[in-house]
Amino acid sequence: MKASARRRPRPPAVATQLLRDERGIASIEFAFVMVLAVMVIIGTVELAMEMIVDAMVQAAAQEASRVGLTTTAPATGTRVQQAQKIVENILGGWRNIGATIKVTELNYGSYGYNNAASTTYVPTQDMGGYGDVVAYNVQLTMPGFTGIPAMFGVPLLTFQRNFLVQNEK
Repeated sequence: MKASARRRPRPPAVATQLLRDERGIASIEFAFVMVLAVMVIIGTVELAMEMIVDAMVQAAAQEASRVGLTTTAPATGTRVQQAQKIVENILGGWRNIGATIKVTELNYGSYGYNNAASTTYVPTQDMGGYGDVVAYNVQLTMPGFTGIPAMFGVPLLTFQRNFLVQNEK
């Protein structure tokens, strides 16, 4: 007589049915894909908003640089104050979400030396005279809109534009 072969115990019928059941697979796949899709959508919105801010900084710098093109003295205040007022009018709304705005100007004269004996040139902090070249720097620093940049180690975004303008004679 042969020794009886050991039989493996059969899994219960319920477990077999559950392993073969394909209902709900679409829901599980949707859950995986949806997370990725939402991240792509939020990233696209973040990028679009950053492009809008960048374009506004560009426009503010262009407008502020036009202050130096005129050779007449402003009726009130200084050219620096006028430039800051123009930039504030264009970019001031971003302060509501924690943005900081900075406008700086440097007078480079005519890109020459201050005097014949000098070998180095040091720019001054004024708007210059006729024919002087003035550099405008407009900088806006703000947190990201969605928090995605902060997740990648960029807590603050900086948008900056520089313009060089020669005062009209």
